[in-house]
Amino acid sequence: MSAALMSYALAIGLGVVTVIRVRRLATAANKPAVRASVLLVSGMAVTFAAMAPPSQAWVNRFVPDLFKLVGNSSTLVAMFGAAALVLHTRYPADIASAKTKPRAVLLVVALVVMIATFAAPHPAVLTGSFDGLYAIDPLLVLYTTAYALYFGGTLLSLTAQFFQLGRAAGPLFRVALFLFSLGSLVGVAHNVATLVIVGHNVVTGAREGAGGPTGVCTSAFNDPACFIAIGTPAIAAAIAILGFALAAAATSIARARRRNRHGRAYRRLEPLWRQLTGAFPEIVRHEDQPRTRNLHEHLSHRVVEILDGLLLLAPYRSATVLDRAAAAADRERLAGEGRAAVVEACAIIAALRNHTDATRPTDTPPPPPAHSAPDIDAETAWLELVAVALDTSPIVGSFR
Repeated sequence: MSAALMSYALAIGLGVVTVIRVRRLATAANKPAVRASVLLVSGMAVTFAAMAPPSQAWVNRFVPDLFKLVGNSSTLVAMFGAAALVLHTRYPADIASAKTKPRAVLLVVALVVMIATFAAPHPAVLTGSFDGLYAIDPLLVLYTTAYALYFGGTLLSLTAQFFQLGRAAGPLFRVALFLFSLGSLVGVAHNVATLVIVGHNVVTGAREGAGGPTGVCTSAFNDPACFIAIGTPAIAAAIAILGFALAAAATSIARARRRNRHGRAYRRLEPLWRQLTGAFPEIVRHEDQPRTRNLHEHLSHRVVEILDGLLLLAPYRSATVLDRAAAAADRERLAGEGRAAVVEACAIIAALRNHTDATRPTDTPPPPPAHSAPDIDAETAWLELVAVALDTSPIVGSFR
């Protein structure tokens, strides 16, 4: 595959991903992470577009080797975006921002060094690959070292974080993170090889590198130096694009599963919600029907309304009923959450009857519910069990 075709294909692919991520900004819950992903993919798109041989030839008509400065700078911006993306995925916004600032400072330092050393006078005309000039131009050594250290250091940090994230990820997302790690390692190998070439040429005085006498690689396979210069970054980017595709697929699948789970919970809570809202109409705050895009919000409203109803029902609960329900559950050999849900449903049914009859139990004070949940998801799961028991358990039916 020619270098031009490979570079432009990757640039177009990354451009498409950029558009997708920008559109995601409107609905994203974690906007800093999405903005960071836009920096990552758009930066890499610019890199591959700028590094394509036709782009090099066109830019060289105006400023020799400006394409290299543009491509290298956009690569570092992309690496900063990758680091910020991982940080905003792993940590709360304030902590992620604090950890991102030092990386932003280092990025600015690297870019300033690169721009200053590129713009300074050079002993020879820049013609593409710097490999043949390291022996006579210390500024290019400084330029390449600043680039490689920031790029390689960021990739090493990302590799470690991808492995840590992968331990707790689902199967498909774990594969995506593995691909990110693999792409990062290929990028690290590229930077190590670059620094080796710099050191070799400085020590030996070699005046020829990637692309031969012209300094321009028309293919990734012109020579080993060309493969290092444009082949390994292309491989790393292709692996990363595949990782992004798998991560997007994993996210979409997880989102669909979450919608299905929320829809099922919403329907299962219907019997319990109707009985409580029938007894206490004032707890209803949101009467509209659920919509697919807002299902989590509607489910949260339903859970809150049920909890409000249970609080209002508390004075009508009876410790005697709880004892009777527990004994009945024990006779049926029920255990665990299922047993607790049946007992709670029996207590609710009896309390609703007391409320209807305007009768408060004599065994006061009324006992609190025997179950507590640490968060809204756990509370929803618990209420689902109670609602199903309310609708299907013969033990609960005997308390009606």
